Amino acid sequence: MWVVVGMAVVLLSAAAALGVKAIGQQNRAFADPTGAAPRVGVRRQGVISALAVVGWIMVFAALGSNLPFVHHDTIAGRAVAAPPELVRAGDLAPTAVKPKADPMAALKPGDCAEVPIQSARDASGAPTWKAGTPEPSDCRSIDANYRVLQNGPEPCAGPLYTLESAPKDKTGKVRYHLCLTFDWRAGVCYDTTNMDVPSKVDCATTGDHIVQATAVFENSTSGAGCPRDGRGAVWVVWSKLELTVCFRGADNPGK
Repeated sequence: MWVVVGMAVVLLSAAAALGVKAIGQQNRAFADPTGAAPRVGVRRQGVISALAVVGWIMVFAALGSNLPFVHHDTIAGRAVAAPPELVRAGDLAPTAVKPKADPMAALKPGDCAEVPIQSARDASGAPTWKAGTPEPSDCRSIDANYRVLQNGPEPCAGPLYTLESAPKDKTGKVRYHLCLTFDWRAGVCYDTTNMDVPSKVDCATTGDHIVQATAVFENSTSGAGCPRDGRGAVWVVWSKLELTVCFRGADNPGK
């Protein structure tokens, strides 16, 4: 803008100087009775006018381009709020990553979990099993093989629990203790091929090791209270767990 204004000032100054000189020459011509003094020619008048006109056009153009109320080219769109105050890249705080919710942490006593049972070998090479990662499960599901006894900050206590899950945070601190026991329920059928790791089955399943639980007694090591109905009545006592489970055995025990 200032370059344009400067050029305009030069043109206007030149026009003014030529105009003053032309006015003086014209006045002398009018005052000379002999008519010997020359008058201002049409060409010089045109040059003075052209310089003045161009100079003023440049002045108005420079001023008009910077007036706030003069409309310029616009882009259609919606106004947005001013950005927040900028900070140096080194001053940016790291974005906190929200940890994913752990569904197991929300389980309560009485809820059920599915624990995959995987084949393994012990130190002597004999076949054994190991528990996989537990997941929440509906207690009515055949896959819900474990039941929650305790879930919280305290380590598992009591004789009944058979499996403990204690996940840790990044610092190595245990986040919670999830205490589980196998989900024995009266009226439910099980495949007891391996009594240490039985599995729930549909009661229409046939097999020599298919049984139906008729009663479950916690804090008990006696089968004296088990039902006896003439259809095969047996029981299993886990002394360490203080648990007694009563069964109806034989092929297809659900019928």
